[in-house]
Amino acid sequence: MKNNSKLYRAFLIVVIFSCTKNIHGQNTTSPYSILGIGDIETKDFGRWYGMGSTSTALGSPYYINASNPASLMSLNERMMNFDLANRGKSTKFRYPTADTLTATTKDFSIRRISIAFKPNKRSAFSFGLKPYSTINYLLQENNTDYANSLVKVVDGSGGLNQLYFSYAHSPAKNLNIGITSSYLFGSANINTLYYGQELAATLDKQEYNIMNAFQFQAGLQYTLKASDFVTHKFGFTISNPSTVHQHTETEYLNNNVSIKKTTEQKNNFQLPLSVAFGYGIILNDNLTISADAVYNNWQQQNAGYINSYTTPSGRISAGIEYVNRKKIGSYWVENWYLQGGANAEKNYFTVEGKPLNSYGITAGFGKNLSGLISVYGGYEYGIRGNNSYNQIKEQYNQYIIGFTLKEYWFNFRKYGKYQ
Repeated sequence: MKNNSKLYRAFLIVVIFSCTKNIHGQNTTSPYSILGIGDIETKDFGRWYGMGSTSTALGSPYYINASNPASLMSLNERMMNFDLANRGKSTKFRYPTADTLTATTKDFSIRRISIAFKPNKRSAFSFGLKPYSTINYLLQENNTDYANSLVKVVDGSGGLNQLYFSYAHSPAKNLNIGITSSYLFGSANINTLYYGQELAATLDKQEYNIMNAFQFQAGLQYTLKASDFVTHKFGFTISNPSTVHQHTETEYLNNNVSIKKTTEQKNNFQLPLSVAFGYGIILNDNLTISADAVYNNWQQQNAGYINSYTTPSGRISAGIEYVNRKKIGSYWVENWYLQGGANAEKNYFTVEGKPLNSYGITAGFGKNLSGLISVYGGYEYGIRGNNSYNQIKEQYNQYIIGFTLKEYWFNFRKYGKYQ
């Protein structure tokens, strides 16, 4: 038993090390990531993804909920939880002037690494790393004002990462509160290349835009047990508006030879005040129905491209979950679950004077393989953009695969769970 415990912990350390090295391997391709600070992740790629990412009011003893810090109080006591979530995505695009979809772009990346621990009945904490926004696009423009066309190619990559720490507390029976403090950091790497017969040389402009910000989120959850068969769950979160500070270093090259370097402070980018409300009803301890509403009060600011600017955004979602439980000794524990859900979202920028909307349907599953290992997965089919609005239409299939490793701490086996 002791050797197995050592092997388990050694495996956990190797996983953490390898994931930390590879978290920046994201390669999500989207033309809309040219706008603002890129594609902002508005969904939690965890256990509730199959419910349309409807998780503001929910929690679990076995899985980490990163959307509401108050949910940490639902975790099992004196158990260390390590969670790794991975996302795969394939996307096709349809341009306003085209009749067919483009070739499929594919991506697989780590979307969250987190660790959580509940040392006693009154408090819990968590910390982790996940992408906040993603930048990856390729834009080509042909200028026909010349006798021979001049080609401009813009290649962008990067994004913001979110390093966060969460703390939760239970001040009263059935009431949990929590706070998350986050440090956002990252860069936008933009390479602009000009070439054509009119140019005697190839001109290359390389921009390295460094970004950082601090943000805080407060949350609460309240449970009302109406009867032995009906339980109501309520959730709420609020995030403060904050400023993304930007610092740009630019280098100009002529035939790959550096000819000029500049450094400047770019206009800062303002993040919005965000609020989320969630409700869930649990029937007979195995059927959950829930809904979320999120509002982000973006102030209008230039999104970095023609006819595009930030605008208030929001998301609504709903989901259903069935949990199968099995009896171990005198306790009933979760065995596996199935989920379904849907979501609709208004994105945080306007394109061509029209809102950019997205819609998705989801399904999910999960299973506790043992007392120390749980796995989960989810699938989403979605559409973003509208050709009739002169926007690029994205049609995507997205799936997640994740697992949670757990280990009891502080001599649990020797002294007992609550001592």
